[in-house]
Amino acid sequence: MIEQWFDAMNDTLDELLSRYPKASDQEKKDLTEQWNVLKSISDDIIEAWLRFEDKMALFRTLTQEHDIAAQAHDYSDVLMGPYVKGQGYFKLQMFRDAAGQFEETLRLEPELNVARLFLAMCRMHLGHFPEAQRHFQLIAALADEAKLRAIAYNALGCIQAVGANLKLAESYFRQAAETDPTLEDPKRNLESCRSLSAKGPLKLQFGSSEMQTLVMT
Repeated sequence: MIEQWFDAMNDTLDELLSRYPKASDQEKKDLTEQWNVLKSISDDIIEAWLRFEDKMALFRTLTQEHDIAAQAHDYSDVLMGPYVKGQGYFKLQMFRDAAGQFEETLRLEPELNVARLFLAMCRMHLGHFPEAQRHFQLIAALADEAKLRAIAYNALGCIQAVGANLKLAESYFRQAAETDPTLEDPKRNLESCRSLSAKGPLKLQFGSSEMQTLVMT
């Protein structure tokens, strides 16, 4: 039906094109009026078609957003599974099992800095200081959240203090305190480094919610 209608429009326009060059002035005027009618119809068709295309595009966008949302929901479930399990193991101080879950989380989402922080904590508790240090350095350099960076700086200070690098440890503790002044651990650790006696142990506090003590004799 639409094709037949357009064929009729084209036939009319073909007739105008063939007659106009040889037409008299009055005939040209009549042909121009017919052309104006065709143009008005064409403009209406184009406007209606554009409105139709806008609605088609809107529906297409809605379906794409639905697909993306569904995929994101599925991905979120996959991602949060190991992350939640890792937190459970961490609370039970099963640091080796927790580390495996946080490593899986980072495999799925390498930029999830809070998971990297938990993994680094696990490695530190397990005594894997070089690996823990690598993760804490990444967090300190890349994390947007000031609190995460401050916890990382504090942990880096603890690692240096355990290795008897007290000057560098103090530098990290100061960075932690400056990055997030609300954290108490860096302040206490800095004071502990400054008041260290030759015979006494160095007691360090690590973590904001999970407070642990590392002793260097």
